[in-house]
Amino acid sequence: MAKQPAIYPRRRWLRALERGTAWVERVINRFGTVNERVRPYNPLYHLGTLAIFLLIVLTITGLYLTIFYRPGVDRAYASVAGMSATWFGSLIRTIHRYAADALIVVSILHALKTFFSDRFWGSRWLAWLSGWALLLLFWLIGLMGYWLIWDQPAQWLTEYFIHLLQGPFAYTFFGGQIASATFSLFVIILFLHIFLPILLLIGIIVHLLRMARASYWAPRWLMIAAVLTLALLSLWQPLSLALPADVNVVVRQAPLDWWYLGFLPLAERLGDGWFWGTAVLILVVVVAFPWLFPARHDGPAVVIAPNCTGCSACAHECPYIAIEMVERNDDTAYNMLAVVKPTLCTGCGICVGACPDKAIELDRLHSAVMRQDLQRTLGLAQAAGEAAIAVYACERHDVLGTLPPVAKPKPLAEAGLTIGGAIPLLQAKLPPRINVGSWPDGQGQPRPVITCVVPCTGMLHPNWAAETIEAGGAGAIVISCPGHDCSHREGPTWIANRLRRRRTLRKGNVHFLELAPGSRQQVLALWQQMVGNRSENDASRQAVTVVGGKTAVSTPSPLEFLRHALVGLAILFVTFLGAIWLTPLTGTNLPADGQIRFVINHGGEVVANADELPADILEKLPENVDPAQVLGGERLPVRLRVAVDGNIVIEESYEARGLRGEGAIYGLESWWGLPGMHNVTIWLMDDETEWRTVFDDTVTVAEDAVVRLLYNPERDAFEP
Repeated sequence: MAKQPAIYPRRRWLRALERGTAWVERVINRFGTVNERVRPYNPLYHLGTLAIFLLIVLTITGLYLTIFYRPGVDRAYASVAGMSATWFGSLIRTIHRYAADALIVVSILHALKTFFSDRFWGSRWLAWLSGWALLLLFWLIGLMGYWLIWDQPAQWLTEYFIHLLQGPFAYTFFGGQIASATFSLFVIILFLHIFLPILLLIGIIVHLLRMARASYWAPRWLMIAAVLTLALLSLWQPLSLALPADVNVVVRQAPLDWWYLGFLPLAERLGDGWFWGTAVLILVVVVAFPWLFPARHDGPAVVIAPNCTGCSACAHECPYIAIEMVERNDDTAYNMLAVVKPTLCTGCGICVGACPDKAIELDRLHSAVMRQDLQRTLGLAQAAGEAAIAVYACERHDVLGTLPPVAKPKPLAEAGLTIGGAIPLLQAKLPPRINVGSWPDGQGQPRPVITCVVPCTGMLHPNWAAETIEAGGAGAIVISCPGHDCSHREGPTWIANRLRRRRTLRKGNVHFLELAPGSRQQVLALWQQMVGNRSENDASRQAVTVVGGKTAVSTPSPLEFLRHALVGLAILFVTFLGAIWLTPLTGTNLPADGQIRFVINHGGEVVANADELPADILEKLPENVDPAQVLGGERLPVRLRVAVDGNIVIEESYEARGLRGEGAIYGLESWWGLPGMHNVTIWLMDDETEWRTVFDDTVTVAEDAVVRLLYNPERDAFEP
């Protein structure tokens, strides 16, 4: 069998990052595990379903807030203040806000964990791509929610988009009658904030589209812990309101939630082009990871058609719906045949362990070859005088350090090797995933061990453990990832079920452990227990198989459950607290203390009415016909020139909107200066012929105030 280099171990930079997350998970598991029968209370194993639950919390609290919310610049802030005035309304509003922050944090952690553990390429590209689309949608919906409050952070957000979008959007807020002009905008934003989450439902379905038995619900303990955490944080630090928005006042500083509004100060300091260009580039690169960092696995699985009986076990256990059953039309007595979809296969090998007829194998890793070499090597070890113990683990455990290093034996002769100077073993050419050597026992003496590394422990058939004993092994240890943290989703669940229900295991000593990667101490402790002495070792070979430990495990009391569940609650509390604390009082990057705004809404002069139209065109027009009706309503540009205290500070030109330049002309300019009295002169040109003075007066600018000069086309003048 040709050596197939494993992709997972070769990404050393990713494995270094994953090793750090695995260490954190082991620490949590140490305090959050009641016993080996109860999976640990670790929130990091349920980040995806926790995000879905937070969406449910946001939906419930959002519906309550919508009942009492009133849109409009004159009512929005007052309605939010009214809700916050009661303890229950304040609690619901605070939970809504903190759940929104937690949703972003949990989603980012979920994406990082997926990336670190190499679960983003190959057939999982759809989940990766849709996940980032969901995160972007989370942010957009949250941004709308912050704007609806109409406080100073909302005003800062509005000022930014006015500067970015200009046009009628700017005139809506500075063209007079702001309450009536913006009411429809508030209604639209409120509608989108409420009904855009329908897209989230579609996105979640797409995100989980290629997963069999997709999990939508977080464990009950985690949902209870999340609600308790949000409630405790809300009671401890209830949300306070910022100052109300006022377009006639300069916003100097405001409390910004950096998860949603942190782009405002960054864009101001870096510039829109640099900031958004960099942000879009980073997003494109991250979304393109599955194609920028492609890899190979040991699959796809290959069906051996003559052996397939159509039992559908492989199709049922495949976690990614990569196998389907089709009607067969050959000469066999079976009606169905398993067919693998190579583009969906992740190379986990779960189908290999599920098949009772040896009718499916991974393309680059044949289990039959591995089993033959294991049996032969175990037999040689027994013949040498001491039976070896076989340790089965997945790639993740092997790379992240769960398995202690295997000490290689020193050669004694050309035909054999020794372990501990006493046990010769023939060193055949083994597949790259099988290692023969020794581990130290409790006294530090080397004892024989054979480790077998597979893509996922779900690839193991129960007969592997039985064959280990029959071939002369002293026992077997099967090490899998925690049930909710498998790189291939369901490997630990399937192998645990197989080991517990097969009577063939009643031939020897088999232990099954669900451990966080890197849990070397637990493996060594069990190992040393199994190789304590020869008599104990021989007796263990005749003992009934124990999956999960040698001794019976008592049922934990409710207090034990509560004590260990509190660890998960504490982790959630710290995570959510870190999210809500990222709301510092942030200062704006304004150039001076006062501002004058010049606002233009001009109908524009029609180009076809100009006297410069060529005579040949005028001759072709019918009599008494307006040239604009024939040639279109293209408008001449409007030019603005502003002098403050005798100095020209603004000189801009504004084009008409519309596909053919037939729309209205909007302009918005700002001048920043020191408080006091300033002489302001404004000239306007709208006929491409001459400048005319439309304002010449003294303007008083107060500190942190905005003076608005609005162009009145009827009077052809700017007015305060």
